[in-house]
Amino acid sequence: MSTVVTSQITAIGPSAVMPNDPLIILFDQTATPALKNVAVIQQFAQPKLMPKLVLAEGDQIAFDDQHYTVAYVGNVANQNLQTIGHITLLFSPVPASDRLGNGVYLTATTKPTIHVGSQIAYYTEH
Repeated sequence: MSTVVTSQITAIGPSAVMPNDPLIILFDQTATPALKNVAVIQQFAQPKLMPKLVLAEGDQIAFDDQHYTVAYVGNVANQNLQTIGHITLLFSPVPASDRLGNGVYLTATTKPTIHVGSQIAYYTEH
């Protein structure tokens, strides 16, 4: 059974999307002011679905109409996503070692174009 959980970008910190950094840090609206400077804030359309959101290799994440396939999910990424809407999306190859524990590595190496109001959709197969 596939599941789709959606959120909307409500804020983008001034240091959140840097041209040479292959990552985007996501948090929900409970992020501290310091985190909001470096993060993209998302608000889930149905917060009650957050605890059921489990990403796995092969799942999809879409930013508006830009789709990405999950290549690797760090060991604490799902727990953080379920509780505080936090994951670090990495648009780079999965390293052989030193993988980010809260990281979700995506197959495409080009970051999406995002703005306040962009929709994020998490497509999972469980």
